[in-house]
Amino acid sequence: MKKIVVAIDGSDASRGVVDYAIHYANREQDAEMLFLHVIALSEHRPVFYGEGTVVVPPTDDEVKSEFEDFIKKEMEAIGKTIPRMSVSVRSGRVYDQIVKFAEENDAFMIIIGHRGLGAMERFFLGSVAAKVVANAPCSVYVHRPGAEAGAK
Repeated sequence: MKKIVVAIDGSDASRGVVDYAIHYANREQDAEMLFLHVIALSEHRPVFYGEGTVVVPPTDDEVKSEFEDFIKKEMEAIGKTIPRMSVSVRSGRVYDQIVKFAEENDAFMIIIGHRGLGAMERFFLGSVAAKVVANAPCSVYVHRPGAEAGAK
């Protein structure tokens, strides 16, 4: 069975990635879709504690539930299901966790979205997709916004 890591973050680009994953899973009958969301530092929220503020990440269960609902809504909108799938949540540097998850699961492929950062943002931040491509232990499909989900 081919294990496909599907990196999702809830963005518009991520919606296209989920749509592509749904079509892929229905086309490739031996695929198991391993959806992964990495909680990055930017997702941490302030919590007031005593006289100060502590920044904490959302819980894995909260995030997992949100993404399960997100995927379910996309499947309903398309009218197809994914026979074998799971949703996992990790915290850390996004590209690093995606690569580690793929290694640990002996992934056949990683599907990831590309948000299209501007040249300046890409220079200072780097592209998560580019870092995944450079470090992945398997093939990587980079889904660009506007690409047809069911394209053949």
